[in-house]
Amino acid sequence: MYGKYLRAALSAAMALSYMVPWMPGSADSSPPPPMPNIRLSDGSGIPFPISRYAGNVLVIEFWSNACADCLTELTTLNRMQGDLPGKPVLAIAISEDDVTAQQIKQAMARQKLTFLKPFGDPGGNAAQLMGLRGLPTSFVVDRHGRVVMQLEGPQRWDRPDMEKRILYLAAQP
Repeated sequence: MYGKYLRAALSAAMALSYMVPWMPGSADSSPPPPMPNIRLSDGSGIPFPISRYAGNVLVIEFWSNACADCLTELTTLNRMQGDLPGKPVLAIAISEDDVTAQQIKQAMARQKLTFLKPFGDPGGNAAQLMGLRGLPTSFVVDRHGRVVMQLEGPQRWDRPDMEKRILYLAAQP
């Protein structure tokens, strides 16, 4: 039931972009919150925890095939991932569509999103744990598993300033 409600709520286009950053020296001196250990589906039939990718900077994108802004953003995220070979950065695309993993992979192949790892969120559990309010929504997780940015609305991941932020996080011990 939650998945249907979420899809209906998220199908409305979001006109505003919202970012909650955390960087050393920011106005909020409290440490960033830990990333919930959400479980993802890659089509193998066995959900696995996102902690599998610990030690990497994660750019987690929640999207839907019915969201034009999501598809545009995925294209820029794909370019960013392609621009950072060999870096401890992983772009993860989590579909909120109620489809099979094979259908998610096919949709991403049609968009030529070759650098992204496609995953599904059966039942919308990950979206609920992350408190999604709309699509597209992105989370940036540092190498220590802390959510350092939450971005709501469309983003341009292939902009130099965005790549610089991600590379800054990747360079941190």
